[in-house]
Amino acid sequence: MQAPARTPSASAAPKGEIRALTGLRGIAALYVVFFHANGQYRMPDLIRPFIRHGYMAVDLFFILSGFVMAMTYAGLFEKGFCFKSFKQFLLLRLARIYPLFALMTVLTAILIATVLSKTYSFDHLGTALLFNFTLTHVWGFANSVVPPSWSISTEWAAYLLFPAGVFIGLRLPRRWSLLGLFVSFAVLAVIAYGPAWIAQTEMRHRHGPLDIASSYAIGTTLRCLASFYIGLVAYRFRDVIPARGAGVFFLLIIGLLCLKDTDLLLIPAFALLIMSLSTDEGWVARLLQNRVCYWLGIISYALYLIHDLVLRIVFKAIPAAGFHYPMLTALIASIVISLALATLSHYGYEKPSRKIFRNMVGRWFESHPAPAAPQDQSSTEAKTAKAA
Repeated sequence: MQAPARTPSASAAPKGEIRALTGLRGIAALYVVFFHANGQYRMPDLIRPFIRHGYMAVDLFFILSGFVMAMTYAGLFEKGFCFKSFKQFLLLRLARIYPLFALMTVLTAILIATVLSKTYSFDHLGTALLFNFTLTHVWGFANSVVPPSWSISTEWAAYLLFPAGVFIGLRLPRRWSLLGLFVSFAVLAVIAYGPAWIAQTEMRHRHGPLDIASSYAIGTTLRCLASFYIGLVAYRFRDVIPARGAGVFFLLIIGLLCLKDTDLLLIPAFALLIMSLSTDEGWVARLLQNRVCYWLGIISYALYLIHDLVLRIVFKAIPAAGFHYPMLTALIASIVISLALATLSHYGYEKPSRKIFRNMVGRWFESHPAPAAPQDQSSTEAKTAKAA
C-alpha cells in the first residue's frame, strides 16, 4: 500500500489506495444495517443507544464522499470550470453508482407489486419510478423505491454542484473556504433544530436532530450538501491533523454515538477522523485495514442498497406467508443473507458493469480529447473509499 503524499496542493491526488477509509466505509455500512434491523428486532438495552444513532453513518458517508471526490476529481477543474471535464466527472460517477441502483430499483418495484404487496404499500409507484430513475426523487418529487437510495439522490445533487464546491472549498483563499465551512455547520444546525417544515418530521418522531430523510423535506438534500462540502474542506486541510490523532477521534466518536443529541458534535469529529486517517498510518488505520473491514468496504455500496429489501422479506413477507421463526434467527439470517448477496452483487454485477461503463466513457473521451486533466482517476477511485 502506498500512502498519499501530504502536499499543500489541494488538487494533488494521492497515488494509491487509502485502505483505512475503505474499511471505515465498510464499518459505517454495517452500522446502517444494524440501525435498520433495530426497527424489526429489539436490540439489547446496553447497545440500543449506540444502535439508534446509526443514521449518522450516512453523514459520515457524505463527508467521506466529499473528501474522496476532492482527492480524486478536483484536478479535473484545476484550471477552472470546463464542460467536458464536468461531463467526464458526471459520467464516471454514474458508471459507479447507477448500474446497481437501477437494478435494485427495478427488482424492488417488481417485489412491491408481487411478493411484498401485503407488507409494503407504495402509492403511485409508476410516477415514483420516473423520478427514481433520474436520481431526482428526493428533491421533493417522489418517495424512494429503494428506501436507502434517498442518500444517492441527494449526493447526485452534490455531484452537480461539485465544480462550485471545488472552487469555493479548494481554490479560493482559505478564509473563503473556512467561511463556507461555517455556513455548512450553520445549515446543519438549522435543519436539525429549525422549523418543522425543513425536516417534514417533528423532532419527537426522529431518532435524533439530523435524522432527516424525507423526500419532500429540503433539509434532506441540505444535510448532504453541507456534509459533502465539509468533506471537501477536510481534504484541503488534511495536513493539519496528524495520524496519531485518529485514536482520540475514534474513541470520541464511539462515546458520542452512545449519547443523545450529539449529532452536531459528531460532524466535525467525523471530518477530523477522516483527515487523520488520510496517511493510512496509526493503530486505528491498521484496525480498519484488516481483511474483514476492508471486505466490508469493498461491498459497502451493494450492502447499503440491498439490506433493506432483505430485512423486509425476512421480517415481514415470509412471516406474512405463514412461515414463522424466532426473531433472533431472523436478525442473523438477514445480516448473513445481506452480506452474501452484497458480495455476489459486487463481484458478479456491480464491478463488471462499472468496468464496462467506465471503458465506454474512456473510449468516448479518447476520441473527443478534453483539456489537460490529471491521470486517469477511475482506477484510483475504484480502489479508494468507494464513495456512494
